Amino acid sequence: MKKILFILIVFAFATISCTKMLNIEPTESISADQAISDKSGVDKAITGAYYSLHDVGNYARNFVIVEDLAADNLAWTGTTRDYLQIADNEIAADNGIIDGIWSSNYDCINRVNNVLARIDGIDMTTDERNLYTGDGLFLRALSHFNLLALFGGIPIKTQPTLDLSTIDQARNTVPEVYTQIISDLLEAEELLPSTRSLGRASSFSATALLARVYLSQFQYTSDPAIAALAITKADKVINEGGYIMAPAFADLFNGNTTESIFEVIFDAQNYNRLAQYFFPVSLTGRYEVSPTNEFVQLFQTNDTTRFNTSITFDENNLPYGIKYKDIVSGTDRVYVLRLAEMYMIRAEARAYTNGNIEDIRNDINILRARAGLDPTTATDYPELKLAIESERRHEFAFESQRWSDLIRTKRATTILGIDEKYTLFPIPLSELQTNKLMTQNPGY
Repeated sequence: MKKILFILIVFAFATISCTKMLNIEPTESISADQAISDKSGVDKAITGAYYSLHDVGNYARNFVIVEDLAADNLAWTGTTRDYLQIADNEIAADNGIIDGIWSSNYDCINRVNNVLARIDGIDMTTDERNLYTGDGLFLRALSHFNLLALFGGIPIKTQPTLDLSTIDQARNTVPEVYTQIISDLLEAEELLPSTRSLGRASSFSATALLARVYLSQFQYTSDPAIAALAITKADKVINEGGYIMAPAFADLFNGNTTESIFEVIFDAQNYNRLAQYFFPVSLTGRYEVSPTNEFVQLFQTNDTTRFNTSITFDENNLPYGIKYKDIVSGTDRVYVLRLAEMYMIRAEARAYTNGNIEDIRNDINILRARAGLDPTTATDYPELKLAIESERRHEFAFESQRWSDLIRTKRATTILGIDEKYTLFPIPLSELQTNKLMTQNPGY
């Protein structure tokens, strides 16, 4: 929202300045109505919304890093002290990284809302309208959910921010945010086609995200009916989506696409800087973050196949993450949803609702078998819950999952030793300064 306010101010000054000089309307002041006036405009706007996932505050760097850094997979080893605050779970409200995550997600939401507010008046076929609408609803749900996971109750935005009159908006409750996310995804699930090119959402992308959202909502409410919905959605993706587990774990990062349900595609023009921030200085990286010693030792001893795909050492024996390897061009794929998670969602929902133990074990063992590990030895629900937690930690290391896992299962205070109030990040100072109705999270 800070960015939106800044842009509106810049537009205002640009318009005033140009009017004084030549009375010519500058290109910067072109309204959304003018920009989104035909199918081509809609297509460009939706493409722009997808490209917002390439932001530094989003999947191009910080949203991916923060989930492991705030938890126990990554440590701060660089020079950017905003990362140190996150690693220490002592985040100031003016932390630039947190501000960027907030701004990037609301930027995506606003881009989508500009399309959804106008699409009904655009000349196109029903199928085209459904496709673009489904894209927008999926992206809006993903952004709202990512914000919810980090900040708790947030303002729900379903209308475009066009002027200063809509800047002030109070926070919605957590249940209200879940309701909006689920509503958007259920509609997107119906509107989107079952197959899409990589980097674009399909109906199964919406189904898979619904499974994740329902699992999170279940852990928030303890309502077994919601856990059943998570199982149903995960089942649908597993049984009907046509996705196939990559034969070897390393294949996931060496070109195999059979497991990808939704990912962010990067290229030389729209690149990420994950490898640069993971790689040590000896390999021309920044080494801002590195795997914690505890994680390296635990991982290397118990799970060598996944370890060798996730972590390695430089000539100075410094550990670093290698799921992202392209330090030159930054074209590494970044997974948002993949098939392995659907098995873990189904297993967790069953374990926390006293489901069939053998079914839970079977889901865990699908991932373990690919990793070259023996079947799980867990035989009761407490053991199964810990087995799922461990499996997720090793399977999804550096894929923006760990913090959310610990918060969702209410294990963060135990594992990380932090106070309950710090299981939410602070609302950025810039938002508090520009939104008069915004309130801060407790403890900040």
